[in-house]
This record gives sequence, C-alpha cells and structure tokens, in this order.
Amino acid sequence: MLQFFPSKSYKATFSRGTRPRLEYVCNVGPESSWMPRSMHEHETLAEILFLYEGAGIYRIDGKRYTAQKGDLILYNSHTVHDEFGGSGTKLSSYCVAVSELSIPALPRNHIVPKSLSPIQPTGNLFSSFLHLFSLIEAEAKAHAETAHYLAMALICKVAALLKESGVPCMERVPTLATRALSFIDKNYKEPIRLGDIAKAVNANPYYFAHQFKEEVGLSPMRYVVLRRIGEAQNLLINTQKTITQIATQVGYNNSNYFQNVFKGALGMTPREYRLKWTV
Repeated sequence: MLQFFPSKSYKATFSRGTRPRLEYVCNVGPESSWMPRSMHEHETLAEILFLYEGAGIYRIDGKRYTAQKGDLILYNSHTVHDEFGGSGTKLSSYCVAVSELSIPALPRNHIVPKSLSPIQPTGNLFSSFLHLFSLIEAEAKAHAETAHYLAMALICKVAALLKESGVPCMERVPTLATRALSFIDKNYKEPIRLGDIAKAVNANPYYFAHQFKEEVGLSPMRYVVLRRIGEAQNLLINTQKTITQIATQVGYNNSNYFQNVFKGALGMTPREYRLKWTV
C-alpha cells in the first residue's frame, strides 16, 4: 500500500477568516435551456457554470462568447450576462452560486480576474469537475453542510485551474455598441428611449441603431426590454417580492403592461415563470 502525504505548505484560496456560502445549485438540461435567462446581474453572488453537454453563445458584459462541452463560465458579481446559451443546441449545464466570497487580490464575490476570460476549458479535468458538480447537487438535497464544503472545494479547484492554465481575456477597443451597453445596463430602470442612448454615446440615432444591431444582434430597444425581463427573471427566482414590486424595480410603472411584455418575451406570465423555476 502506498501513502501520499499532501504538502502542508500551500497558499490559501480564501482570505483569512472568511468562508463562502453556497446559495444554490441547479442542473439545467435541454428541456429547460430552450427558455434562456435574459441579461441580468447579481449584486452579491458569484456564479460558476459548467457545460457538460452541447454548446451555446453567451453574452457577458456586452461581449459574445462561444462555450462548448467541458467549459466553465465564470460570473463575478455585477457582471451582466445571459444564461443557458441563447442559441445553444442540446445544452446541459450545472450552475453553482456562492455569496460572501473573498479571494485575496480580487473584489468581494469575484472569482475570475479581469485579465482572464470568463470562459475557461477544463480539458482533461472534465470528469473530475462533472463529478464534483453532481456531488454538490446531491448533497444540497440531503446534507447542506456537506454541500457547502464541496462548493468551497469547487472554488479551490477553479482557482487552481485559473492559476495553472487560465485563458487570458482578449482586449478589445470600446465600440459604439459597448459604450451603449454600458449606458443601458446602468439606466435600464429609467424610461430611456433610443434618442437618449444615442445622445449618451454622441451618435446619430439611425446610424447608432444600425451599428448596435450589427454588433449585438438586437436592436437597442429590444436589448432594453430583455435587460428588464432578465432582471425580472432573477428577482422572480431569487426573491419573494410581489410581481408589482418587481415590475416597478425593473422600470415598469404599470404591472399589467409589464406582465404582457414578460409573456410576450417568454410565453408565460411572471407567476407561471416563478412556479416553474422555484421549488
């Protein structure tokens, strides 16, 4: 029998005296990925997604990324993103969300440095990551404390991957569209119009709208609607706020109008959506 003694000298992943908290884990299969989560952000959470089947296109902070089987998708808090890959095919993924995450040299609830891409391949570690995610899912249903410690192990494993083989982030010069996205993401709760966005980026409205759709794949006002709907989806799943409160928070003063817009975008009412996605 061979014994292996791990090193007692290592650099801790977490800041001294801190411990992240597992908030939720979900397993999204092809039957659910047809209904993507629109653009939204989490103020106090970091998320780790793992694609174990299929591929998809993700929008993260105004940039488009292609993710495929075996990729991790890492969302820092306050990162505007969509989920489930949009136009992905047969997409299956795990998602683990944590709060109270403190990693040295990173802002609170950040898991990936700005210098690295939010899409990271796991390569020959695919099986071990898949096993770890499946364990977290199983233990979250049976033994909460075990699930919390497994989530910590997952973060340590992600941190090691980033340190050893992290894919760098491709630098891009800010464009008219990315400047507009930044403005919308900060002001989508306000009654903004196309002219307001164009003025914010010092561009002719018609030229701006054409350039925006060319780069983003959506018209500016369609993005505003999806940004609001995405935040509403987030609030419906993760809070107990009423539909009227959520409508007001995402920029709709009329709850009935909000519900019509929501149903037009997702094919179901906010109430039906909440019932479908919460236990």
